[in-house]
Amino acid sequence: MTAITGWLGSLLAFRKEERAVQIEQITKERTKWRDNMRKLTEEIVLEYFANNQSPEIGKIAAYRSRLVTALNPMSEQDARILIHFDELFSGQATDIDIFTRRIAILLKHDWERVKWECTPLYIKPFIRFTEKQRNWRRNDYRNP
Repeated sequence: MTAITGWLGSLLAFRKEERAVQIEQITKERTKWRDNMRKLTEEIVLEYFANNQSPEIGKIAAYRSRLVTALNPMSEQDARILIHFDELFSGQATDIDIFTRRIAILLKHDWERVKWECTPLYIKPFIRFTEKQRNWRRNDYRNP
């Protein structure tokens, strides 16, 4: 009985430490860094266009820079968001609803990933193959 209690206590301590490290080191610090990089890029782009181009073009470029730095450059779905943004502001497209839907799906997908990453290790094997987990992991999940 003592061995089981000791094992259970170490499992709970391990989970508590794991969660503390995730929240403090990974989540908070990386979030601050990403936000600072996005803001810095936006400021650089605004300054560049304020000195070299019209302010309206600078504002659109600043929005694009924020979008570029917030998205994954290796993701095909994220590239589609940027292409759609460019088409909207070049006049080739007028369907802003599709653009906002792509962003909404991106945010939902990221939320599901965060929930998965914060799920305790001992629970993951039991929920990994549920329908909800299978749905957000599909390749076509982010297609509008």
